[in-house]
Amino acid sequence: MGDSYPSARDLVDDWIGECDPYDMVSSKDAKKEYFLTANDLATLMMCSVGGGFLPGLISTGPPTKYYFHEDLVNKSLRKHGMAGVVKKLEARNKREERKRMREEQAEQARQRLMAAASTSTADGAAAATATTMKASASDTQEVKRLRGGLLNMAKQNMGFEMSGSPKSWKIGVAGISKATFAALMGRPTDVDLESFVKNGAYYKEQYDASKLFGASEAQLTKDFNRECVTQNIGSTVSVRYKPSTMELSIGGYAEMYATMSYRLYGSSDF
Repeated sequence: MGDSYPSARDLVDDWIGECDPYDMVSSKDAKKEYFLTANDLATLMMCSVGGGFLPGLISTGPPTKYYFHEDLVNKSLRKHGMAGVVKKLEARNKREERKRMREEQAEQARQRLMAAASTSTADGAAAATATTMKASASDTQEVKRLRGGLLNMAKQNMGFEMSGSPKSWKIGVAGISKATFAALMGRPTDVDLESFVKNGAYYKEQYDASKLFGASEAQLTKDFNRECVTQNIGSTVSVRYKPSTMELSIGGYAEMYATMSYRLYGSSDF
């Protein structure tokens, strides 16, 4: 087997050697990196970190469960067997390689966009035209209204979990063209979405919340007067776009502040 194709033993050894035996791994990563389920984890020793309540009975959310790397490795090997783990590691490596190639292609496309803009800027009269076209494409009334509407929808979906912690939110909009999506994401000239990474049927990207909503940090807040707290939309949001159906989905998390002096956090993704 060539150097670019590690042996089964090397794959497993590298996987085991990613952490020290007693390193702690969150439940989310445990399921993803060790190919386990919640039922599998329920049989392992774990410790909880975080969670609980601050004064005023305001919840900081549920605790995060952590497991020992060594226990997770042993559980995975018992469940899948050596051959099963090797198969899953090979599949994971192939997915990561395909993802890396897509990211490289998107980065090359971004560099071409930047180079084209730089060239236009150096051409004097062409620079004015290019700048005007870019501004008009990204600052149309349609895009401005869409940004404001998305922000209102996000705020309407903010609220609380049963525990009292801020809940994650998700909104969806249909009928979004490729050109509109590109403008929302700050790349109005990339109407073919070449600078975006596609995963299956979707383009998905973490993006700055203030830029997406066209709003200042102060405008990303929602007051809950009855609960005496304020929630801020997190600094980044997850944006997902499906061009075949023209569907745009945005999800995010909130940071929560008591009206006096307590600062609370909550996070999520989709």
